[in-house]
Amino acid sequence: MTEELVDLEAYREQLVEKLESMREFRVSEAGERADNELIARAAETLRTSVHEVEALPVHDDRLRALAIVAQDRDDLRRARYIEQEDHLIGRHGLDDGGTQSTDELLAALAEAASAAD
Repeated sequence: MTEELVDLEAYREQLVEKLESMREFRVSEAGERADNELIARAAETLRTSVHEVEALPVHDDRLRALAIVAQDRDDLRRARYIEQEDHLIGRHGLDDGGTQSTDELLAALAEAASAAD
């Protein structure tokens, strides 16, 4: 996909929505399992990432690289990336193998985008 056809704002909004959705799930899960502080911390990590991704400039190179793959016309390539994106967001903030910061998450997503080829 050529860069001219990539909608960076739409991808950033989509990524924020996925992060926010997972944050809401973790908040709900933490409420049901008050003894599990890990889940509450993961919700907080996701909240931070929501704000940090919202604040990314549209021309951010990391965002552009992710959007190119997420909006690719090649269905298989796009599907491979989206599957990994969902997995990484689902693990974000959890101690057992999840990314712990927005920068780590973006780096892991970039790696997933490269591997989708």
